[in-house]
Formats: sequence, structure tokens, C-alpha cells
Amino acid sequence: MIINGNSVSSEFTTDALVLGDGVFETLRTYNNRVFALDRHIKRMRLGLEQIVVTGLDEELVKLSIQKILDEEPLDCGALRIAYYSDGTLIVSHKPYNPSNAGLTCLTSDAQGMASSYKSTSYSSRLSLRRFALAEGFDDTILINGEGLVSELSTSNLLIRFEDRWITPSLESGCLPGVTRGLLIENFGVTEERVTRKELERVSGAAAISSLREIQVIKSIDGKDFPSSRELRELQESFSTWVLGNLLS
Repeated sequence: MIINGNSVSSEFTTDALVLGDGVFETLRTYNNRVFALDRHIKRMRLGLEQIVVTGLDEELVKLSIQKILDEEPLDCGALRIAYYSDGTLIVSHKPYNPSNAGLTCLTSDAQGMASSYKSTSYSSRLSLRRFALAEGFDDTILINGEGLVSELSTSNLLIRFEDRWITPSLESGCLPGVTRGLLIENFGVTEERVTRKELERVSGAAAISSLREIQVIKSIDGKDFPSSRELRELQESFSTWVLGNLLS
């Protein structure tokens, strides 16, 4: 763990940290190299503006990241950057083992969950995932107050509708995810309004995020999806593209 550019004890705390008054980003490292760092830092800065916090030193963030990558090299890692309202910067790098298992999801009504950034106070979303686990599912798909499909508890959603891949529009309250944006910009994914009723008609789905990349959802509310050649091709194409665009 690195705080404000220096290695410290993990017992270090601040009032802002205890209160969860900050913004964080999590991204994946490949052979100790980072993907899409500038996009994550940009979203972090926008998130801090939303909570009226200034002072993010992007150069310090990058130097801290490089320091922890040098100190804790990993073949596959989860890099977490958190910045708090009192100016505390925390960077950590932990092993990450991506899962190839398909997810089972249920839908849940979740009003007031919209966010354009990742708040360090994430308990409301994690509690929804725990509820799903208690019900025998892996995760939950959030439905907003207007009946629009939004996202999973901590990932964006990709669905196969007729002959195209779509992801819920930002008006649903979903996070403007980095992987989501890259799929829209480079892989022909479109963003559209998706209602709960329309979700019943999709032929495939996946959870998408910087850590997961594209992880198959094998069922929603008990409806099973068949194995999808189109999804496998998209997974392979995106993974290859990521590896070709790593920061050296």
C-alpha cells in the first residue's frame, strides 16, 4: 500500500477515510502494466468535482502507481486508486484472478443509486450483491425508478438484443464505465434505453468492467442463455485489443 507517495502501515486512517468521503478507481494490470490509466484519472477528477473536492495531483498519482508497480510486481493485478476529501491518496496493488465462470443474476429495484463516479462509500451497492448471494445468485441487475435497466452492483451491463450488442444509456443512472466507453467507441456497441420488459427478450448478456473485461452472464431471473459465439468473439477481440494498448 502507498499513501501520498510513501509506503505506510495499512493501519493508517483519516476521518475522511473512515467516513468514506472520497472517490476511487480500480483498474487491471497485465504483466505489471496498466491499461487506460488516463481515462480512469479523468473520471476520478470529474468525480471529485461532483463532491466539491480539489487538489488532485495527477503527477503524484502516476508516480505513486509506478512506485507500487515496482515494489509489488504482479502478472495480473487489481490496482486501486483512492483520493479523499482531506487530500489523502491511497494506491494499492493486489493479485487478481479473473473468473471464466458465468454469472447468475436477479433483477432488483434500486432507486437513488445513479452515480457518475465511484464513491468510496460503496456499502449500498455491496449490500445489493450480498442480497443476491443470499438468494442463491451471483449478482443483481439494478432497475431504476423509471423501470429502466441500469447496471450490475459494481459493473456495467452488456446485452444481446436481436442482432446487436447494446448497453443501457447513461440516463438509466449507470456509471460511465471505462470498458463500456471503449466498447462503444471501438467495437460497435450502442447505448440505448432498456426497460425491464425488454430485458426479458434479450438473447445474451455480460458484465463489463476494467477488472472483468467481459464476463458472461448465464442467466437472469432464472432465464438461461445459450452459449454465444458472438459473445466469445467479442471477448477475444476485446482482450487482444487491450493487450495491444497497454502502457509500457
